Amino acid sequence: MKTFIQTACCLFLLALVTSAAQGQKTSKTFSGIKKISLSTSSGNCKLIKGNTNEVQVTVSDTYSTSNFRPIMEQDGSTLELKEDFAGRGSYSGSSSWELIIPENLEIRFSSGSGDFEASEMEVKISGNTGSGNYRWRSVTGNSKINTGSGNISIDDFHGDIDLNTGSGDVDITKAEGDLHANSGSGKINLLNVKGKVSANVGSGDITGKELVLTGKGMFNSGSGDVSIKLASAPGYAISVNSGSGDALLDFNGNKMEGRVIMTVNKRNGKIVAPFPFDKTEEIQDGGDDNVRIQKTAQLGAKDIDIKISSGSGTAEIKK
Repeated sequence: MKTFIQTACCLFLLALVTSAAQGQKTSKTFSGIKKISLSTSSGNCKLIKGNTNEVQVTVSDTYSTSNFRPIMEQDGSTLELKEDFAGRGSYSGSSSWELIIPENLEIRFSSGSGDFEASEMEVKISGNTGSGNYRWRSVTGNSKINTGSGNISIDDFHGDIDLNTGSGDVDITKAEGDLHANSGSGKINLLNVKGKVSANVGSGDITGKELVLTGKGMFNSGSGDVSIKLASAPGYAISVNSGSGDALLDFNGNKMEGRVIMTVNKRNGKIVAPFPFDKTEEIQDGGDDNVRIQKTAQLGAKDIDIKISSGSGTAEIKK
């Protein structure tokens, strides 16, 4: 009898430990929501397109503590979601938020290190993470996102977007709308993008292919290479620049028209172009080591500036 009781107690304690290790799962449904604000410590967020006007929130966690508590509060048409840790100190485990939402909501997401996923929906997103990644697919809606060191990967996006990462990479494929992308030390890769485009990196490379510029195009790297390949002739000013890397603008067989201005450092730089120049001049920028060579040519009658420059690399334009 004693052995049976001891065994039963052990099984009961084991069940409690297993339950604690597995964490908990909480689901709630809300109606009349137009705006959602989600703040997590390190929890991930995944948006899923629903087929009703309701918002269904499911949060799962693996924290082995009862001090973790998800908070879900509705105030009119605003839903506030956040994580609360009743005790102090650090806890092992993780959390994941799944939001099934109708389209045309406004989402604000902030997290220390959580990732943010969204797919196949129309939504306005504002996101800020310390080191979390962004992975979007088939999303429509003007958005603004920031991460300290995470990567940003977006496929099939429609709308204006302003994005920034301190040290992560940016990959944008098949996008239409005004795009402003910045990375402190990562790479920016753009493929099949249509719109007014601005891309800047501090020390990484910028690669753009099959670009259609419907507004001014600006591409700049402090010390990396910049390579831009157009899908159509630009009708607006375009600037391709690198501080110490190579700068290339490839017209990809499209008609070359505009006022071409190419600039490099006299001592280290090189200019490559498939046409003669109308004017070559030296520009003094201080001491003898800061002399730039600038060459200009007017191609056709189009009144736009096409600027390609490099501090100590090669500035090149291709047909």
